[in-house]
Parts: sequence; structure tokens; C-alpha cells
Amino acid sequence: MADETTASETKRATAAAPAETPVEPLVQEVGASKIQLPELKGGASGPAGRQFSLLLDVGVEVAAVVGVRELKLEQVLAIHPGAIIDLDKHAGEPIELYVNGKPIALAEIVVVDGRLGARVVQSLARPEGS
Repeated sequence: MADETTASETKRATAAAPAETPVEPLVQEVGASKIQLPELKGGASGPAGRQFSLLLDVGVEVAAVVGVRELKLEQVLAIHPGAIIDLDKHAGEPIELYVNGKPIALAEIVVVDGRLGARVVQSLARPEGS
């Protein structure tokens, strides 16, 4: 019985498949030549360092995550002024710092001139070569 089902499914799939038509390429071949790029080693010095310095003015998003909690939609709709949401961190535990969504460090919350800040306590950057 299973063989009959498989055969009939194959017939339907074959009948439903459109006829193959040749497709013309959308990209034309062009001549290309090899280029020589400077090899980057160690720090940003010399011509490569000057080119890299052009990127130092690019803005990135930095986020400090105090904690997370998954809630059901019903619980989210019940949030009101004065409601307390229990997070996954304990008081005094380090928070995570992210740059463009990538974790970069652990930090502790500090107050700087009446505003919140983060003091880095551990870098999460991978050492070179690992």
C-alpha cells in the first residue's frame, strides 16, 4: 500500500512541475585583473592604519542589559505603573555590555553625575589567534 501512495505522489509531483525552459544568464562575463592589497599585521600603523582610522568615526550601538525575563502576552498586557518584573539577575551581579548585538564585556552599574553608567569588570573579547 505504501508503494502505491509513493508512486501516485511522484506522478502528481511530476505532473505539477513546470516544463524546464532555458534561462539566459543575467550577468555578462567581463575581464578582471588581480590587485595587490597590503598585508595587515599587528597594530594599525602605516598606510593600513591610516585607512583603518577612517572607520573610527563610525557610530555603533552600545547596550547594557540589566536582565531579561520571558513573559506571556497576558502578563505583558497586565503591566501597569508600580508593577515589578522579576529579572534573571541577582542584585550586585555583573550586567552584559553589547556592541551592535555582540557581547563584549561584563560590567557593574555605577552612578556618574546623577546618571547611570557601566564600569567594565571583564572583557569578553577573544584573544587573537583563538
